[in-house]
Amino acid sequence: MDIKDLIVFQRVAEEESISRAAKSLNYVQSNVTTKIKQLEIDLGVSLFHRNGRGVVLNSNGKILLEQAQQILHLVEQSVKLVQINESIPVGTVTIGSINSNAAVRLPPILKQYYKLYPQVDLVVETHNSAELIRQVLSRKLDGAFVAGEVYHPEITSLLFQEEELVMISHKDFSLLEDLGQFNMMVFGDGCHYRDALESWLEEEGLYPKRTLKFGTIEAIIGCVKAGMGIAVMVQSVLKDHQQSLHVKDLPQKYAKVPTHFIMRKDILLSAAFRKFVEILNLSNY
Repeated sequence: MDIKDLIVFQRVAEEESISRAAKSLNYVQSNVTTKIKQLEIDLGVSLFHRNGRGVVLNSNGKILLEQAQQILHLVEQSVKLVQINESIPVGTVTIGSINSNAAVRLPPILKQYYKLYPQVDLVVETHNSAELIRQVLSRKLDGAFVAGEVYHPEITSLLFQEEELVMISHKDFSLLEDLGQFNMMVFGDGCHYRDALESWLEEEGLYPKRTLKFGTIEAIIGCVKAGMGIAVMVQSVLKDHQQSLHVKDLPQKYAKVPTHFIMRKDILLSAAFRKFVEILNLSNY
C-alpha cells in the first residue's frame, strides 16, 4: 500500500462510485478497480459494500478512510513545509468563493497574483457559503470567501469586504404588499443572501408566490429581466444591468453583508498561499 493507493481509495469513498472516481482522477476505470481490489487483498478485508448504484464504505472502510485522511494531510503538510523555504512560491493553491465575489472582487486579485507568481497553479471553485465552510473544514480548500460571519472553533475568519444587498425586479412597484404577487429567485440552500431575503419577508409577514432556485448569478438576473420574479443581489454585480432592472434598497438590518476570507486555524501556510493572503491585504492578518 502506497500514497497513490490511499488517494484512489479516498476518492472512491468520496464519490461512492468507481467510475466517477476514475473520471475525477483522470484514470482508466479498470485501473481504479484493480487498485481497490489489490488494496483489499493486501489488507485481507473488504472495504466497500457493492450495489447497483455504486459502492459505500463498510465498517473496515470507514476506519481506513479516517486514517488515510490523516496520512494524506501529513503528506500535504510536509510538502508545504518544504515549499515555505522556497524563495519563489510554487505548487497549487485552491481557493473557494461565493459567486458574487468571484464575479466582481476576485478578477483583479487573480490577475495580480498570476502576474507575480506564474509558477503557481491557482484553482478557484464557486459554491454557496455553507458548502465553502464545509470544504475548508475538510481541507479540500486552502481558504474561501464566504458571506456573513463565521463562528467555528477551527476556523479563522478575516473581514475582506462589506457588500450591500438590494432587491431587483423587472418592473417597479410601490407597495410592500405587492411582493406577494411575485416569484422569488434564489440560490440553493446555504446561500446567505437568500437567508437575508427570507428573514426580511418573514418579518413583514409576506410570502412570495413561489421560490425558484438557480445556480448562477447570470441565470437569476436573466429571469428577473424576463419578468419571472424578484431577487436579492449584491449591488456590485449590477453595474451592467442598471438600465434594465428596478433596484430597491433593503432595510439596513438586512442590507449590509460582510464577505469574510476563512481558513483553518491549524493550516500550514505554504509560500504560495501566504502570498495570496498578503495580496488580499486583510487588516487582521
